Amino acid sequence: MPDSLGRMARLGPEPSTAVEGVLLAKVTTSKDLLMLLLYAGGQTGQECEPIRGRTRLMKMIFLFEKEVLRKFNANKVIAADALPDFTPYDFGPFSAQVFSDLEFLVELGFVSPKPIGGTELPVEESMEYSYWRAGVASEVDETAPGNEEEFVLTPLGREFVEAGQAGTLGTDQWQVLSDFKARCTGTSLRGLLRYVYTKYPEQTTESKIRDEILSGSSY
Repeated sequence: MPDSLGRMARLGPEPSTAVEGVLLAKVTTSKDLLMLLLYAGGQTGQECEPIRGRTRLMKMIFLFEKEVLRKFNANKVIAADALPDFTPYDFGPFSAQVFSDLEFLVELGFVSPKPIGGTELPVEESMEYSYWRAGVASEVDETAPGNEEEFVLTPLGREFVEAGQAGTLGTDQWQVLSDFKARCTGTSLRGLLRYVYTKYPEQTTESKIRDEILSGSSY
């Protein structure tokens, strides 16, 4: 087993549990959830469809807990502490754990960031990323990437998911996850933010761009 697989395997899924007669290993961490989202089909229906941008991933994890979790028979499939805590921040709901998990998976070789040529990083993503970098490692360069990036599972990451090491889902659950991914990736980042800001205003109390987002104007 490659060392990267070994490191993640030591985190290990919890023992299998039966859901509708099928044994499923629990999703135990937010890293697992990130990998399952990256593995799921999206608009194209193809497995491992990339997800564009850290901020989009952040808001997807937030919306998963709010709108999708209950459809997963959550107490049996997803561990109680698998989801990160979100707090209101300058650009809406924020969890440093999501960025830390993504960085961990990139360093491990399970996820690859791919620059999108000619597309500048959205200002909200640049600011969120810099805020996170300042919090986790002040001695490290806090400059955000110049171009927008999309994130995709590497062959090693795909192998990990297919081996059930990130937890296992039933057919219906994969369909729910794929439909959710398609909705979140099928709109612009601004459209996704507007949805979050409109439906969950309690998470926008600290936002610096609330008026711009809700008015539909640019900044």
